[in-house]
Amino acid sequence: MVKRAKRRQNSVMRIKIQLAVAVATLVLAGCASSSVKKTWKSPTYQGGPVKNVAVLAVDDRGMVRIGFENRFVRDFRERGQEATATHELLTLAEIKADKESAETRLRNAGADSVLIVRLVDSTTYANEVRVTPALFVPVVTGIDSSYGWYDYYSVAFVDMGTTWGNTETKVYLDTSLYDLKNNQRLWSTQTVTMVKEDSDRLAEVDDLVAKIVAALSKDGMVK
Repeated sequence: MVKRAKRRQNSVMRIKIQLAVAVATLVLAGCASSSVKKTWKSPTYQGGPVKNVAVLAVDDRGMVRIGFENRFVRDFRERGQEATATHELLTLAEIKADKESAETRLRNAGADSVLIVRLVDSTTYANEVRVTPALFVPVVTGIDSSYGWYDYYSVAFVDMGTTWGNTETKVYLDTSLYDLKNNQRLWSTQTVTMVKEDSDRLAEVDDLVAKIVAALSKDGMVK
């Protein structure tokens, strides 16, 4: 009886530990993180901060493009940097169809530079955490040959523990700043964002945009 009680106590302890690990995993899964990799700045650029940035997010999903561009414009203007959202001026198809016309409309809006944000790559991973131990303990001799299919199924059913799963996606973006006067690339960076299935997408974009804008400011490209 004492041994049986001790085994039961150990089993309960294992379950508690596994549950704690699983809960910690899910808590961490709710957090998204964005990081800015090494930035590049044109060695020939001698000017200071650009005057007016036209923000162009290359994504045919309208709400995604609008969301990114508006957040960049918001963050730029909070720093005193003039900025323009291009979705208010041109569609992606119009830009592709006529470069000269697109440049004219951007200049007429006051822009002297264009910041292009585009998707480079994305990878998705699936993770599973078993939060309860298997309830069936196999014997050394295995399942007896006299067991029928239902007996075997019953063992497999009892063996099932509770499993929690989640997916995460790494999103890689390239962000480049160009001079509209001479088409020279002035600055660029690549970012990676870990997106969890239960994370707040708006908060992710806010965090990512804030870090890119901060990097631009640190390198003296914007105010």
